[in-house]
Amino acid sequence: MNFQKFRNVFHTQKVFSTGDIVKVWADFNYVNLVNWQKKGYLLKLRNTWYAFPDTLKTEADLYFLANRLRTPSYISLETALRFFNWIPESVFSITSVTTAKPAEWHTPVGHFAYRSLQPRLFFGYQPVEGEGTAFNMAGPEKTLLDLLYFNPHLIEAPDFESLRLNREEIAARLDLSRVDNYLVFIASPTLESRWRNLQKFLAL
Repeated sequence: MNFQKFRNVFHTQKVFSTGDIVKVWADFNYVNLVNWQKKGYLLKLRNTWYAFPDTLKTEADLYFLANRLRTPSYISLETALRFFNWIPESVFSITSVTTAKPAEWHTPVGHFAYRSLQPRLFFGYQPVEGEGTAFNMAGPEKTLLDLLYFNPHLIEAPDFESLRLNREEIAARLDLSRVDNYLVFIASPTLESRWRNLQKFLAL
């Protein structure tokens, strides 16, 4: 197949899969994908997922990709903390929460990590529009609860101090009543106790 013909069909998509390809050409020869990778025309992201080298340019593109590589999933934890400007450090891995098995993948465009959460706790996220694309991001309240849930060593003030959290930014954005509602639904006394410690530490 002619590569330009292929690109004309998929050039508007940030990422696409072999499943997307066979919907267009049922008899598509996958050897084409191997050859186009060797020529630098395509990037293989993971298993059946591909992208053109010039399409994944922004953080928003990578967040969108993270949602696609593992479904269902949403961005959370350290990546969400940085997204909200709650920690000063750059984050070099895009971390998501999923109901599927945990996973970790290195790709040509970045490192993607997935933490597994039971389905009943898979909530508290929303679609975010950014730089021409949309992705699922944990809300501010769920970001902090996910942080505590997946890091049981975060218990007291010295543990929280190491995170270098931006108190002012958190106070300006956080809805405390929503956190309380989430805690009622989660129904974990241990998690609630640790949240109260964090709340006291942040002077919220």
